[in-house]
Amino acid sequence: MPRSSLAFTREPIDVDAIASAISTVLTPEELATTPIELRPLDDGAALQVTFLDSVVLTVLRPRLVPSAAESRRVFGDVSASEGAVWYAEAYTPWAAEAVIGQRLLEAAAASRGGNVTHQG
Repeated sequence: MPRSSLAFTREPIDVDAIASAISTVLTPEELATTPIELRPLDDGAALQVTFLDSVVLTVLRPRLVPSAAESRRVFGDVSASEGAVWYAEAYTPWAAEAVIGQRLLEAAAASRGGNVTHQG
C-alpha cells in the first residue's frame, strides 16, 4: 500500500515542475549516474517518476481546490496553503526510495507556490 500525500499549490504541478524538482533534489553526480524517467500515464491522468527502475512517485492530475465547506468534507483537517488554487494527490511506495519521491513532490509544490501534507 502506498503512502499518500496532498499538494496544494497556486499553479498546477505538471511535468515541468517535477522535471525541475529532479534537478533541485538530486546532485549533478546523481543525475549523471542514475536512470530517472518521467512517465505520463492514461493520457496525462497521472505522472510517474522512476528512479533506478523503481517507481518513487505517482502524481495524479491536479484539480481545482473546492470551496471551503467542500474542502473540509473532502480533506478533513488538512488545510490548503494560503492562496492555493490547485491540489494534487500523490503516492510514494513504502520503501527507502519513497524519501526521494516525497522530496521531489515537496520541491515541485514549493516551485508552484504551495505546500505538501504527507498523510501516512
